[in-house]
Amino acid sequence: MARYRHLVFHILEFLQKHQLYPDEQILKFKIELLNKTNKSLHHTEDAPQDIIIYGGRAAPLVTFLLNPNVVQELRGDKQYNLQMLKERYQTRLNVGITQHKLVPEETVTVIYSRCGEKFSVYKGSGNDSITQQFDACASWWTQGPDPAFQAELAREMAYTAARFGHVMFPENVYEPALKCAELLIDGVGKGWASLVYFSDNGSTAIEIALKMAFRKFCVDHETLLEFSEGRDEKKHIVVKVLALRGSYHGDTLGAMEAQAPLPYTGFLQQPWYTGKGLFLDPPTDILFNGAWNLSLLEFFAEIVPEEYGTFSTRDEIFDKSRDTSTLATTYLAYVSKQLQEYSGNTQSAHVGALIIIQTTILLRWLIVSAVIHGAGGMHMVDPLFQRVLVNECRNRKIPVIFDEVFTGFWRLGVETPAELLGCKPDIACYAKLMTGGMIPLAVTLATDALFDSFSGDPKLQALLHGHSYSAHAMGCATAAKAIEWFKDPETNHNIIPQGGILRELWDEELVQQISCHSAVQRVVVIGTLFALELKVDASNSTYASLYVKSLLQLLREDGIFMRPLGNVVYLMCGPCTSPEICRELLSKLYIRFGEFNRV
Repeated sequence: MARYRHLVFHILEFLQKHQLYPDEQILKFKIELLNKTNKSLHHTEDAPQDIIIYGGRAAPLVTFLLNPNVVQELRGDKQYNLQMLKERYQTRLNVGITQHKLVPEETVTVIYSRCGEKFSVYKGSGNDSITQQFDACASWWTQGPDPAFQAELAREMAYTAARFGHVMFPENVYEPALKCAELLIDGVGKGWASLVYFSDNGSTAIEIALKMAFRKFCVDHETLLEFSEGRDEKKHIVVKVLALRGSYHGDTLGAMEAQAPLPYTGFLQQPWYTGKGLFLDPPTDILFNGAWNLSLLEFFAEIVPEEYGTFSTRDEIFDKSRDTSTLATTYLAYVSKQLQEYSGNTQSAHVGALIIIQTTILLRWLIVSAVIHGAGGMHMVDPLFQRVLVNECRNRKIPVIFDEVFTGFWRLGVETPAELLGCKPDIACYAKLMTGGMIPLAVTLATDALFDSFSGDPKLQALLHGHSYSAHAMGCATAAKAIEWFKDPETNHNIIPQGGILRELWDEELVQQISCHSAVQRVVVIGTLFALELKVDASNSTYASLYVKSLLQLLREDGIFMRPLGNVVYLMCGPCTSPEICRELLSKLYIRFGEFNRV
């Protein structure tokens, strides 16, 4: 066993660095370890000559480090540096989606490190210590690893960086990129995707998807043929998207055009914004007063509740038997009418793509935001409405894009929300959890038919879109490791092997209690997400609302780091987070929420 003792020494170094045990105790263990090692290797009680020589040279350093006053000063340097980070936050950094004037120095969170789902946070202002905070917004919905998985990903990234550095992707192939692509096609793309296009982030993945969809639409409707042959050069054709209000697809200019007006698209943010699309208001599903209900818009006001009723479980909402209901017929009539009116009013404009975020998170696009519209306030779009929308677009030869940047890779309890929705796209976009959130990487998956639209002899017919770091090896290797880890029951104990889904993470009884609270407007709970919207007056119901600011400060004191969406508060764990931890988070939220509401 002597040959393994050097590994133990590194463990002791780690424990001492993070001050998990008293220094005196760690030093004692080190001395015992070195003493035994010398006996076993040299069969003598005496230290080897080279150790004596080096020991003599190191004597001043040893004396220095054994001085408790000096060691305390070194620790002070660490605290000084952390305090400096807090003080320089405002003067050195331009932080996105944050109004700096609303973040005074004393509220800045200084993060020393991260381990799994928790930050190590420096608490200044007289309390010079490091404390733990659970990252309950998953660092903008990207994070998933527990401590063991984080270590595995770090090891994979280090090896790949040392082996490949960065190499360009066009006309080349290397193992991480090919393995990642094959796992994607056999996983989230199983049964429909055949090609993978790599990019940098979710927003650019959407832009690539739009280019693909528009080309396919033009080919199918022979619009591209007219232009390529120069038969009608003066003809002006505009291609737009069909999307859902409240959907958010990213901050790049093209992605912003594919969403209805939002705080992110206003003149102050994007003066070029026009909103190139037909945007529909979708019905949503909410948990309220202990029951799942369907929230319909004015257009559906004539439908009596008895025709769609309430749902005793969330699973009933996704049941495909609803496809033959009266409500499905009403949805179809609404979608057809909107498309017909749009075509009649804009003779030169065509709906060239549907983009949706599937079933759960709504900022509300077709682009379809798979199930959830996230940045728009965590709305759960009725899956029946989305299926009707997808089927009608297929009938009209409008390519369908699923935006699964946020919702993909187990965020909603399944590997891809298309499984919940019960239909498949022509194009789909992924990022965030795809790499476990450790490093940026995005992909756009597509069918053979989409690829064929770009195939031909002229180079200009190709998809002329690329990034300097497309398919970078470190990102691809990390993604491959994450994809395999998340779906393996041996490494992710939340996976139910028989169904290929996550077990329920949020305590059902506690969720029901929260949904019945008099101050709660609605609850959405699915997969790794729990969200609630508070009842507020109109002035506090916008994204810019600071209504819950004091609640968030209370929760941060309880060790939970959160960021709201206006008057919507949410908790987000990882696919590997235990139900016990989720219950603890939910309990703390419930207690603080009750105190906050009484004030």
